[in-house]
Amino acid sequence: MPVFYVARKKVDKSGDTPKERYYATAKALQKRGQGISAKELADELADDSSLTSGDVLSSLEQLPKKIVWHLKMGRTVTIQGLGTFSLALGSDGADSPEECKPSTINSVRICFRPDPKMKKLLTKDIDFERVDWAPEKPRKKKEENK
Repeated sequence: MPVFYVARKKVDKSGDTPKERYYATAKALQKRGQGISAKELADELADDSSLTSGDVLSSLEQLPKKIVWHLKMGRTVTIQGLGTFSLALGSDGADSPEECKPSTINSVRICFRPDPKMKKLLTKDIDFERVDWAPEKPRKKKEENK
């Protein structure tokens, strides 16, 4: 099964004059929100192990909570074969280290660095196929009940 991609137009500003170019961008073919569910993943993992689907599902549901707990404790989380989770902060600039206070932090992100073994699995025997794609129409916001 190939990995599908679309050709997306972007402005290339690397030269003297900006020009429009097309770049390959991965495209999932399912509709938004219809990717593999935790239950489906748990069933697949249970088929490949001695655990029940319920055991795996319970572990999958607890995993994000435990990762966040450790990140909040100032640790990184490495899952061998999967990758490493870490925090990244965004803040306003300060003129001195003393002025760089918690109040200057305006965003917290979770970063993920895949394990090299996982990257190798992904790139081994991979095929690509271009698909035609039209962007989904933007969803209309539901009007508030009056």
